[in-house]
Amino acid sequence: METVHIPVILSSDNNQVFAMAVVMTSAVQTASENTFYDFYCFLSNDVTAENRERLKRCADSKNCSVTLMDMSEYFKNGIQYNGAVGMVHSVTTPALYRLKAPSVLPQYSKVLYLDTDTLVRADLRELFETPMEDVYMAGVPVVWAQIKKSDRNRWLRQSGIPGMDYYVNSGVLLMNLDAMRKDGVEEKCLSLVGKKEFAPLDPADQLILNYACYGKIGFVPCRYNVTMSNMKHAKRMTALYSLKEVRDAFEDPYVIHWTGAGKPWKYYDVLLAHEWWRRYVQSPFGDIPLNRSAKPGMFGNWWRLFKKAVLK
Repeated sequence: METVHIPVILSSDNNQVFAMAVVMTSAVQTASENTFYDFYCFLSNDVTAENRERLKRCADSKNCSVTLMDMSEYFKNGIQYNGAVGMVHSVTTPALYRLKAPSVLPQYSKVLYLDTDTLVRADLRELFETPMEDVYMAGVPVVWAQIKKSDRNRWLRQSGIPGMDYYVNSGVLLMNLDAMRKDGVEEKCLSLVGKKEFAPLDPADQLILNYACYGKIGFVPCRYNVTMSNMKHAKRMTALYSLKEVRDAFEDPYVIHWTGAGKPWKYYDVLLAHEWWRRYVQSPFGDIPLNRSAKPGMFGNWWRLFKKAVLK
């Protein structure tokens, strides 16, 4: 089989570069023999020289390359909201860096984007080769956006987005850069940065992408982005995927995504945190101790809730 090069974007400031390294480590260690990852680390200028060197060491693997790109010049002021808006979600400037992908990576027709709170558990070639002729981007849908009427109507009314039928989670995205460049999607996205109507809704980067790409968004198999949110609403996912697809996704996620507050570098008892920890120890940051604790509340019980909801 011919070797395929998969360009992968990750974004972070200095606070989560260790998690970025874990994503890369997990991807190269689960890659097939003929998969080569070209990682593009979109970084803010506060990433230390030591941490940049550690990120480069991820390229010691024979099946990947690592390119560090300083993106701070593009979003010098970050997102500025009036204090009266009342942000519900925290949004960091690096979350916006992917909006520049069409112009800063002109050599690629499409790329894969991964959040730093993901872990890759299988080869991503099949995902990357998903046809994208008619879409700007493709991902796994956010369940409440299609199912929960009260939330859906509030998002439609307040954001002005035309519809929520193809509203996807932005943590794992296939991006059709050719189509985005052709139709000026990057410019449209950038014009929406800081829109105060978005602030009390979804994280700004996710809503901006769904808004700008509306009507040209595709779905990918749900096992490539198993989120804590979708696991909570596992039964509802069968309105969008077959029961077998949902079962396969939660029994064996190809990409696990720790949305929300329950991050595996903070808590040792969230779903599959032990796998994250194993990859962390194997990463170039693995010699740095992490002070993890038990997660208060229900975050340690997602698997039990899933089995009760779906696997009966």
